[in-house]
Amino acid sequence: MVMTLAFVAVAVRLTDVQVISTRRYTSYGQAELLHTVELPAERGTIYGSSGTVLAMSVPETDIIADDFQIHDPGAEARQLAPLLHQSQAGLRATLSQRSGFVYVARQVSEGVAAKVEALNLPGLTFQRDPRRFEPNGNLALPLLGQVNTNGVGYSGLEGQYNQVLRGRSGSEVVQLDPAGRAIPGGTERVKPAVPGKSLVLTLNKAIEYEAEQALSREIVQSHAKAGWAVVLDARTGDILAMPSLVAGHGGPPRPSSSPLALTTVYEPGSVAKLATFAGALTEGLITPQSVFTVPPDITVGGAVFSDAEPHGTEHLTATQILARSSNIGTIEVARELGPKGLYHWLRAIGWDRPSGLSFPGESVGILHPPSTWSGSAMGSMPIGQDEAVTGLQLADSYNMVANGGMWVPPRLVRYILGPGQARHPVPTGRRHRVVSPTVARELTGMFEHVVGTNGTAPMAAVPGYTVAGKTGTAQIPSTTGPGYQPGDFMASFVGFVPAQHPALTIEVTLEHPTPIYGGSVAAPVFSQIAQYALRELDIPPGSGPGRSGQGATGPGSGGPGGGGPGTTIAPSTSSGAGQ
Repeated sequence: MVMTLAFVAVAVRLTDVQVISTRRYTSYGQAELLHTVELPAERGTIYGSSGTVLAMSVPETDIIADDFQIHDPGAEARQLAPLLHQSQAGLRATLSQRSGFVYVARQVSEGVAAKVEALNLPGLTFQRDPRRFEPNGNLALPLLGQVNTNGVGYSGLEGQYNQVLRGRSGSEVVQLDPAGRAIPGGTERVKPAVPGKSLVLTLNKAIEYEAEQALSREIVQSHAKAGWAVVLDARTGDILAMPSLVAGHGGPPRPSSSPLALTTVYEPGSVAKLATFAGALTEGLITPQSVFTVPPDITVGGAVFSDAEPHGTEHLTATQILARSSNIGTIEVARELGPKGLYHWLRAIGWDRPSGLSFPGESVGILHPPSTWSGSAMGSMPIGQDEAVTGLQLADSYNMVANGGMWVPPRLVRYILGPGQARHPVPTGRRHRVVSPTVARELTGMFEHVVGTNGTAPMAAVPGYTVAGKTGTAQIPSTTGPGYQPGDFMASFVGFVPAQHPALTIEVTLEHPTPIYGGSVAAPVFSQIAQYALRELDIPPGSGPGRSGQGATGPGSGGPGGGGPGTTIAPSTSSGAGQ
């Protein structure tokens, strides 16, 4: 009886396994043999304006171990160590973890992977894992950004356009033998990966390189903590270069973690005087020839403001005020506008507004409404204090003058390159008029005097071309309380060339340089970048050889280095605007 029952039980079980649950048990068996492998998508390439590759993915391989199938970790470690350039002890520990899945090496070259595969070691599998590669080293790295080991962009354009660049992973199901090796011809199902799209930028590789070199030399020479520059195609707003460097602490300057011209805000100093003069000219309050009486100092809301160089009472035209970067004269012009007018024009030139690039970490700057201004704000605001901007905002505002009064949105990504090389342009903001062509011409003429022999920036001159621009020297606000950090300055110059038919607008800023003046440290970098870029782009001179500006007339001069901080105020306050 017992034997009969046992026989019946076995028969029932066999019937269940072989007939009723065949599919279920077959799947169990297949699961022991089949393995799903991810097929990483090829990440899109990032190109410069001329088609040069700035970032690309190179084919590499991950070597993975199923350490349960490795019976002699020591022997395998001895064979792998010289190929993978790892220690035997470290590899033996990796292969002995008993986790079922462990990376032996990540992103090794295809040649190394082939040599390891030829060893025919049990328990090892191979998975394609492309690595991001920048053929030009660190060139434009703060803008390009970086990709982590999982192929995900986490900064810069790599992060901003990660979903566009990364594509979609695929998969394949392969049969493995008992040793964990793929059986030839044993692939069951394949879902192809979809490669990512590519980006074509406006960056000019050659100009970016030369701009980085010029900026690096000045950071070293002036002992600056950091520096950046923006090079725009004046007509289109295309960003041709945007170097961003920090001091190397004993070595050469190195790329910053992000593009400082987009992510760093600072009080701009005298380059802010554009808003005052653009507004006053547009509203008919002044002409370039209007004469102002400029005393030795001026008191606004209890704060005393002075110019960089001591002087008696002078009579200066508006053009001379701007060329010499007179703080007192600028404050007098700003009084004609009033607080609401000045605030309107600071916003009109593009400050406190997004650029439209939507770059990760980009700032819109700081500009408070007049209702929050202190009593001395009509002294500090016109000369570039108590507001903060980015380098790109500065470049865009002066590029407005270069374009006859039209604000031109900046552009960094020209188009997205899809399957079949299909081009998908990246939309930008709309152009809009800020000042009339007449006012733009008047401002251009006034800014030419800044680069003249009696202006604050003769070192910005470019032989054979006219240059129009403005210097800025501003104290850095304290991080521990009100006021400013003693001895800490931001030095800048922003301008366009050729002045009468602009092709390039360039902004340069250095943090904590010595000397401190924009005309001494930033203006020469502008000149070096402009000279190279004009040759690279084959831009003909806009006027006779050697002409670099008209030179302001009248008593006094800012000198070859421009003025200093230029403001002294009541002991309870601090200041930082200058030439």
